[in-house]
Amino acid sequence: MESRLAAGVAGEQQVVRELGQALGDDWVLLRGYCNRRGEIDHLLLGPAGLVAIESKHLNATVYCDGDSWRFEKFDRFGNLVERGNITDRRGRSPSVQLNEPADLLEQFLRTRAGTISILRVVLLTHPSSRRGRCQHPTVHIVTSAPTLARQLSDMPPVLGAAHRAKIEEFIARDHRYHEARRPPVPRPGGPGSPGRRATRKGRSAKSAST
Repeated sequence: MESRLAAGVAGEQQVVRELGQALGDDWVLLRGYCNRRGEIDHLLLGPAGLVAIESKHLNATVYCDGDSWRFEKFDRFGNLVERGNITDRRGRSPSVQLNEPADLLEQFLRTRAGTISILRVVLLTHPSSRRGRCQHPTVHIVTSAPTLARQLSDMPPVLGAAHRAKIEEFIARDHRYHEARRPPVPRPGGPGSPGRRATRKGRSAKSAST
């Protein structure tokens, strides 16, 4: 369990680094937002909108049928060596794990910042991750952060700078409200508050004013 957890943390740090290198300064990455339905690994806010990202560091081929997810792992000779369901500690698949807090965040923002449609993405961060057959997925499934960045760069702008600043402020406020009401849970690498920005040109993540 400890090695898998460490791999997951490395995968999240990889997402921050690669998105920071690929996207411009008008994009902000908020890490570790939480509400009463769960935690979202990354919220990416920029001209093309708001993106909720659940990162999974799996050395396997991933399949899904709606909200039911499974994996298959093969050795270097192509032999199947492991298979199973993909769930968190609460028994939720990656799509449910992401959609539940994202739905609640959408409702919260609708009453304060207007209708905001959140793009939901499960990001497979392991270099050997593969997307198998996925039927009726309820989220977008992407196999690398640079691929996601290219897709976002091709999308038309829908949010101006002032609107984005307002959304960021409301997200941080909502996170603080829910964070204060849940029992503390140790997180490897320190707390993941929604005040972490990824910027381009290799600059290190910096704290936002929250």
